[in-house]
Amino acid sequence: MNIVERNFYKLLRAGAYGTEEQIEPLSAWKWNRLYQLSMMHAVAHILYKGIEHCQDQFFVQVPKATLELWSQADNNDDSEGYDLLMSNRLTNPLLNHRLQDILDSEDSNIETRTALLHLVGIARFIMNAGIPVKRATEFGCFLREKNSYIDFMKLKEWTKSLEIDAMVQITAILLVKLLHFVPEELPFMQPTTDDKMERQVREMLRQKNSHAEQWYFEQGKNIFVHTSNSQAMLWHVRRSAKFFKYYPAETLTNFITSFAHSLSHIEE
Repeated sequence: MNIVERNFYKLLRAGAYGTEEQIEPLSAWKWNRLYQLSMMHAVAHILYKGIEHCQDQFFVQVPKATLELWSQADNNDDSEGYDLLMSNRLTNPLLNHRLQDILDSEDSNIETRTALLHLVGIARFIMNAGIPVKRATEFGCFLREKNSYIDFMKLKEWTKSLEIDAMVQITAILLVKLLHFVPEELPFMQPTTDDKMERQVREMLRQKNSHAEQWYFEQGKNIFVHTSNSQAMLWHVRRSAKFFKYYPAETLTNFITSFAHSLSHIEE
């Protein structure tokens, strides 16, 4: 990671979890870029808390104009198309039926079901939009607050039933690499020597500079395919191909659903 990316995650961890992070010096231009990055990933309010948490450090010298923008940022709403990224349903009919049965069951507590919805939501965001920075951070907060209430044996049983184990593993790797969780905090994380999965995570985080909307992290131009935008179409085709091996049953129906959603919004 370059210095802007490193500071991004340091301030994210400081703002979300109150960890002690050593912020590296940035120019005014890079502070502005860091603000843009926080807005793109809908975590500006969390990074602002991180700035407040680290404000006594010598290198936390944010330009006044940028700091003012940060203080006014409100990223509570997700991007356009949130309806199809809802974590309480899947696009595959069979898997969605299993998910609804789980949510309707009374043999588990609300914390365990909520943990499952976090994992489903993160998986769908990865398939449709890119790096789930905000969702992974929120899931991390939930884990640290409710860890003792979650039935991880039941959670593993559900993820296996929903065929989402590989995506759960990718989520766990992201939590470890980006948010500095330790395996002991992630009982659902399976020991892995899968180099291909590690490479997939690294590829997700690689620098992208070809577009303003793809600055530093791989990020879709739009959450869903728009038929008037061939680049967005190709982006989704490539992304579906990448994750097909990790979640084949859902990946295919997810792409079809997003494409059908786009067709329904063609301007006459």
